[in-house]
Amino acid sequence: MMRRYLVMLANVVLYVAMIIAAIVIYNVAVNPLTEWGAFGEGEQLPAQVFIVLALSVVLCYLAYTVKYKLMGSQTPPGFIRMQQYLPISTLRAVHMITVGIGFAFFFTAALKLLLHQGVSELATFTDQYADVPTGYLIVSAVINTALELILFMGILFNETRRNVAVFWAVLLVSIIIAALQPGGFAMQLLGIPLGFLYGYMYLRLRSIWSVILIGCMFNVLFFAFVKTSAFDWFDSLHDGWLIVIIAVAAIYMGASVLKYNGKKSSKPM
Repeated sequence: MMRRYLVMLANVVLYVAMIIAAIVIYNVAVNPLTEWGAFGEGEQLPAQVFIVLALSVVLCYLAYTVKYKLMGSQTPPGFIRMQQYLPISTLRAVHMITVGIGFAFFFTAALKLLLHQGVSELATFTDQYADVPTGYLIVSAVINTALELILFMGILFNETRRNVAVFWAVLLVSIIIAALQPGGFAMQLLGIPLGFLYGYMYLRLRSIWSVILIGCMFNVLFFAFVKTSAFDWFDSLHDGWLIVIIAVAAIYMGASVLKYNGKKSSKPM
């Protein structure tokens, strides 16, 4: 039993190391050429994230290939097949979009509630997008979210959940997603429920398209709020109404996950 969990942790260390390596490559090799600033800083944050995510996926593929070659006796599952790009119905796709909308309301209301309580670091997080053109921000949100979910759910999650209880794999990936969130500790706490939502919806629907739809809708709507007067509208709400929005959105997302509770999760191929 202990060996299974050590293998899970080893997989986490391997793929997180690839993500760190991608950030180092960006800072050492890409930034001097583009002068976009160190990763996580400056107005070109969306472009920085795209490059780091794309590099991370490539490095994870290389690590994946080398790992299974070194193991020798075990036939590796297909890298793409493992990620489960299975089609989903139109009705289900619409449902995933509404779940993404629900999380956008949950996240925005929670962010504003924390700002009302004096968590000023969150203001810095949203202010950094003030000068980024809206179209550029929305398009990059879609592309970067898709790459992020391929990396964290399609690769890291599938590799960590082999032969261990699903909860621990979901928890670990949720913590990693949260830890990589910009905006400080409060923003990282908000990232944990997002990781659980992704993990359990992915398990139940067995298609990465389901979580990509959730994530893209969440990010597009959130950034639309940030770039419009909607963000100020949330700010004008009394804390009691913000709590109501958070509670209603949380109930809807929880009910959406439970709706597919009868679905049996499949091990990655």
